[in-house]
Amino acid sequence: MNNYTEYIVGRITDICKNYKRRIAGTESARAGADDIANEAKAYADEVKTQDFEIHPHAFLKSIQLCAALEILAMPVSWIACLTGHTLLYFAADVMILLGYVILVVEYVLYNQIIDKLCPKYTGKNVYAVRKPKGEVKRRIILCGHHDAAFEMPLLNSLKMWMIYALFIAAIGGGITDFMINNILVLNFLPFEIEKTFMFVQTGFMVLTIPMLFFTDFHTVVDGANDNLTGTFLAMSILKEMADNDFRYENTEVCALITDGEESGLRGAAAFAKENISMLMDANTIVIAMDTIHETEQLQIYARGINFTEQNADEACNLLYFAGLKNGVELPYAEFYPGAVDSEAFSRFGVKAAGICAVRHEPAPYYHTVHDSYDNLNPECIELTRKIIKTTVEMFDGAGRVF
Repeated sequence: MNNYTEYIVGRITDICKNYKRRIAGTESARAGADDIANEAKAYADEVKTQDFEIHPHAFLKSIQLCAALEILAMPVSWIACLTGHTLLYFAADVMILLGYVILVVEYVLYNQIIDKLCPKYTGKNVYAVRKPKGEVKRRIILCGHHDAAFEMPLLNSLKMWMIYALFIAAIGGGITDFMINNILVLNFLPFEIEKTFMFVQTGFMVLTIPMLFFTDFHTVVDGANDNLTGTFLAMSILKEMADNDFRYENTEVCALITDGEESGLRGAAAFAKENISMLMDANTIVIAMDTIHETEQLQIYARGINFTEQNADEACNLLYFAGLKNGVELPYAEFYPGAVDSEAFSRFGVKAAGICAVRHEPAPYYHTVHDSYDNLNPECIELTRKIIKTTVEMFDGAGRVF
């Protein structure tokens, strides 16, 4: 390991040991953010923190709530079938539709619909700026997130195809139940056939039950890989520039360490919303780094998880050619079951791209208690750091090495 990889591993270890249960907005997460901000003062000309309201349970609770509404709709449909009260079919339909609306708004569109139903906290972003010698003509923001995730126990025991099958069965089951309810409400089928339909519905509801337990809200992982790797990759670039007393002529280099990424990219969205004029007043790009663990999985993330956002070609191309300069042809990620802060910036029209090194299937270090400081991959961190450093140099355009 070189000195800066050792620095990254060491700081990840410090944060994991000293700030446990870093769920967005909690005292532990805020204390960790303060630790990072205090360190950044040694490397940056300006360090700011941003407080924002966050309801960290809402994002993942949307899955649980959607499943619960589908399951509760089942006995209502049975009562309608057995008693002939057709209005109860409509009540069940409303429950199913409400669940889907919540899921789409929270989980697909990353908007807030049930946040007020969940506990409120105050998230904390950290923004460190190393200014150029002269006028700011371009700005590159290296982004990681310091909050940790709740454990997802199913990732420890199921294959990815099984998880996809459960999600498809739950979603398809709700659609099927909705259709069956509207067939039965017409009340023209023999009772025995209606009962057969109801047993089919019940079968689909059973497949929805595992979604209630997809997230363990009592267990918080350490978040060493996801995403203290991205956090201290960003910090290490500022540190090396400071160690060498280096500044670009007109390129501002920044580290943004967000809170609430695991809660639906809330911190990145809050930063983009509050600082949109700054993000647009120069040639600015954001490079979000997340879960840097497997070298063979190092990829460019050119769009959002749900195909709702497209990241900027300019930012993606920088990463691609920086990879080539370091002997790696970075592929573009296909569909993946996760999200990266770059997506939040793209929603606001800010040029952004993501880079991750994570397997797109259940892995021991992803959202499990095995995401710990003793389960890091220094070689992958070191290679990614070289690519990020080259990205900064290429963005400046002068090719000067710090």
